[in-house]
Amino acid sequence: MTKLEVSKLETGMILFEDVYDEDGILLIGAHTTLHGMHIDFLTRKLVDYVYIKDTVNEDAAVYESRPAQIEAAGQLAVEEKYKKTVEKFKEIYKNYKLGRVPVFEVLDDTVEPLFESVMNDDSFARRIWQIHAYDDYTFDHSVRVSMISGLLAKWCGLDITMIKEATMAGLMHDVGKCNIPDEILNKPGDLTAEEFKVMKTHSILGYILVKDIPKLSNNVQMAVLQHHERVDGSGYPHGLMGKDINYLAKIVAVADVYCAMTQDRVYKKGVNSFEAMSYIINKCHDTLDFAISKTFLGNVAYFYIGHKVTLTNGQSGEIIMTYKDDPSRPMLRIGEEYIDMRRHLSLEIETVWDE
Repeated sequence: MTKLEVSKLETGMILFEDVYDEDGILLIGAHTTLHGMHIDFLTRKLVDYVYIKDTVNEDAAVYESRPAQIEAAGQLAVEEKYKKTVEKFKEIYKNYKLGRVPVFEVLDDTVEPLFESVMNDDSFARRIWQIHAYDDYTFDHSVRVSMISGLLAKWCGLDITMIKEATMAGLMHDVGKCNIPDEILNKPGDLTAEEFKVMKTHSILGYILVKDIPKLSNNVQMAVLQHHERVDGSGYPHGLMGKDINYLAKIVAVADVYCAMTQDRVYKKGVNSFEAMSYIINKCHDTLDFAISKTFLGNVAYFYIGHKVTLTNGQSGEIIMTYKDDPSRPMLRIGEEYIDMRRHLSLEIETVWDE
């Protein structure tokens, strides 16, 4: 690798490692092939230097020549770990439904593979967004929220204990739904006011199920109870506000909203990631924790650099840059033209895919 001042960068150079801003937000990821807009972006962010791959460097050459099947194998490994966790959580959920309370060790064994990946697998964060639904929404959703909650806790700078607790809290946040009648839980459409009242009891029901599990931390228990509380007091079950809400509950809330919006259900197709990001941006000023939301959005948007999109005007292009101040409106390249979506507010991203 070569250390190079930003002023000396040229298009076509490849980053050797991730570039972060002074707040720890990822600006551009390792292995990105630089375009002029990337270089301008780094200049505006006052980045002094970056590390560039030396094409004659043996390690770099190995990376550049790595076959696509190795990357595919890495994705397959992540999906396999995800599927196994879904199966384990399904058993926990079914046992709860039968009145059998699992011991802490069973829960810990279930989240350990996800936690290990969050902490030690640098590729895990970019791969989880590509995982397709594997099982019933309830189980699939809980494992996705677990993965994202753990990552978000890490991005927020929490210690290793809190990161694992966040991973556990994400997995267990909806366990109370095992005591919600199936005709309400699986209703293919909008709930009535009375049905919604019943549905809202799942957070209290979940807390009752987890509160007496020895070794399960108070943070996890409070996150199960409070993940639908909102900082402006509009949430449930107790209408808590701001600092009265457990910090991990706020993390799980952001992960829960994002996953609920982007996942497909039998009766409703999920929205694309940028539509969900736009929703969170609008809500992070009043109902979701502002700092946690911004940390999440600033990091997750990066993983869509290089993805293809179709806009509401029918044009298709590639995401080449995302912005910390508005991650939901990235910079696109359409043919030879660059489109900054922050300046084209009439356009929206309609579909997103990765080739």
